[in-house]
Amino acid sequence: MSRRVSRSLPFLGAAIAVVTVASTLRRKGVISGTLDTGLNAVPFVGAAKNLIEVVRGRDFFPDRYGPGVVPRR
Repeated sequence: MSRRVSRSLPFLGAAIAVVTVASTLRRKGVISGTLDTGLNAVPFVGAAKNLIEVVRGRDFFPDRYGPGVVPRR
């Protein structure tokens, strides 16, 4: 059973990345959103990227800001 789950785990990560691509593109823009989603879809690269972002405390590809919004520092 655990072997079967471990085989499907990479596909699960890619499926989650595909489902969240629209909101990521809206938040980050086309280029940054595509790069962020692409990295998240790759099994071990996405996990490492997310771990580094948690340790750093900020995204590699920051959200873009709308008119009148002051970015946090």
